[in-house]
Amino acid sequence: MMRSIHKLLSNPILIIVVFAGVYYSTGDFFYLTGAIMALVTLQVVFEKIVEKKVGKVLFFSWCLLIPLGSLTLFLKDPLFLQWKFSIVHWLMGTILIITHFFKGPVLLKTLLSALGPQLKTAPTIAWTRVTFFVSFFTILIGFINLYFIYYASLDAWVNFKLYGVTVLNMIMISMSTYYLFNQADSEPLKN
Repeated sequence: MMRSIHKLLSNPILIIVVFAGVYYSTGDFFYLTGAIMALVTLQVVFEKIVEKKVGKVLFFSWCLLIPLGSLTLFLKDPLFLQWKFSIVHWLMGTILIITHFFKGPVLLKTLLSALGPQLKTAPTIAWTRVTFFVSFFTILIGFINLYFIYYASLDAWVNFKLYGVTVLNMIMISMSTYYLFNQADSEPLKN
């Protein structure tokens, strides 16, 4: 039963459903903040119970969410939670670049290789290019978020976060994988 709950909570679509459901049903950013804080806390707790450890990305996101979400609630200012989104994107992009310089493009290669065994045959230079593309694209999304924070309404920011970022991420992943598949050997690796 715990594994089933953990699997449900770990579904990346769940946070989007909660985000959209709470905001569009209440129109209240502070209810949204509380709901997201509760959901991510449950994700951390169940991952710790079931997996005996918490993934670095989830734990880091939770460590930013709790203080920034709390500031959002206590000061009644959505700016703190809105900034978390940019900070996470900037750090993810930076981590990809730093990891590349110390270990090569292993981080992104590990994540994307699950899409097809032939991706493992793509040359290192292709993985390097994709790593820099994804890094800078991710950092750019963080800066686009700032535009929506300061020059658009809260409703526009919520729509950007839900729809705009989803589309941008799909474009980024599609372009990256298309390029990698074109660079990979046509014969998949045999086990």
